[in-house]
Amino acid sequence: MATFTKAEAGEVKAKQLSKENCEIKLSVEANAKLVNKCFEDALVQVQSRAQMQGFRAGKVPLQLVKQNFPSHIKERAIDFIIRAGVAKALEIEKINPVTVPTLTKADFNALEESKPFSFECLVEVAPEFEPKNYTGIKIAKKADTVTDKEVDARIQEILEHNSRLEEDAEGVITDNVFAVVGYDAIKNGEKDFKLSADSELIDMSAPQTVVGLAEAVKGAKKGDLKEFTAKVGEDDVTFKVTVQEIKKKVLPALDETFAKDMGFDSIDALKTKVKETMEKDAKADSERDVIIQIENQLVEHNSFALPKGLVEEQLNSTVDGFLQRYGGQNAKDIPAAQRKELADRMRENVEKDLRIGYLVHAIAKKENIEANEADWQKELDKSLTENKKEEAARIKGFFKDRKEHILATITERKVFDFLKEKAEIK
Repeated sequence: MATFTKAEAGEVKAKQLSKENCEIKLSVEANAKLVNKCFEDALVQVQSRAQMQGFRAGKVPLQLVKQNFPSHIKERAIDFIIRAGVAKALEIEKINPVTVPTLTKADFNALEESKPFSFECLVEVAPEFEPKNYTGIKIAKKADTVTDKEVDARIQEILEHNSRLEEDAEGVITDNVFAVVGYDAIKNGEKDFKLSADSELIDMSAPQTVVGLAEAVKGAKKGDLKEFTAKVGEDDVTFKVTVQEIKKKVLPALDETFAKDMGFDSIDALKTKVKETMEKDAKADSERDVIIQIENQLVEHNSFALPKGLVEEQLNSTVDGFLQRYGGQNAKDIPAAQRKELADRMRENVEKDLRIGYLVHAIAKKENIEANEADWQKELDKSLTENKKEEAARIKGFFKDRKEHILATITERKVFDFLKEKAEIK
């Protein structure tokens, strides 16, 4: 197991050379004592892995290791010196980095035991700014009520969802029916089996995979034959279509039987439940829209630089997450150009989310808004009440392990409650 040298007081000198936006250029000097400690630790680590004839792995004498593996020792020593030096320098300068510091200048050829070693690194920190224009935000609130007409429309959607298809033997194909067709695709005088279909159900109200198919069969009856030509790639393909069946959508009657099938005692009970659900969704949607408007105006009125490295980390993480969810097993094989195009589309939202996070933190600090132990306990009690008793141990463990994160989330919620209270909502 790797161990890393820790710098003690007086073993490191640090100086801020410059600061621009979120970037601090830092000069670090490790004194001779720290350099020697790092070489010693590097020697021990290399010994633990060294193999030489006549000795068991990890049991080669230190002197022989030093003679035979000098480059490996120096490589490990460099790593230890940089790690220890940067960590102590950040502590001395009271700097909280948001990304891993980047080494920008170092002459490793000059590194020797018993001599101090200096290098420079770039450290990214959170932006420093004074939040402004966060009270009196003008909000146009969306309606959070539901009309009877909207309820009736939702009931109609439910009926549509529970409809069935029935054969219409004497029917004619129109935009509002379904048709079962078979077709042969003729390309270059021969049947193309990949483009042909024995029996395919088509929804005449939806776009078709074969361009021109819906138009070709419109007005046809069962048993009719239709022919049309369409472009498939660079080729002209002739499709010979047979209408096998015409089906019409039949909606269930809105009656007591349907209500009972849906789990309600009556039509009124069904409508009441539908309205309650719609009102709940409308209120949630209206609330989300208020938050979005607040966020947009906060970002619009507060311009500040973001840590470039952090933006790239968040962007890569967002792209990776998207590809894992929707790209399947081949997500890692996506071409670089396609990944860049995806990242470019996501960049604006990633930067916006980071800005909002920093703004919420700054407003909380300025207004002394902070979640406390009682808030955390209240959140825990709520979660325990809403879940099954057998989940209690797991929930308590989760809240304990994620306490800081949960407190931060509650603080963010409190900030938005404050912003809504101070907003001009119409």
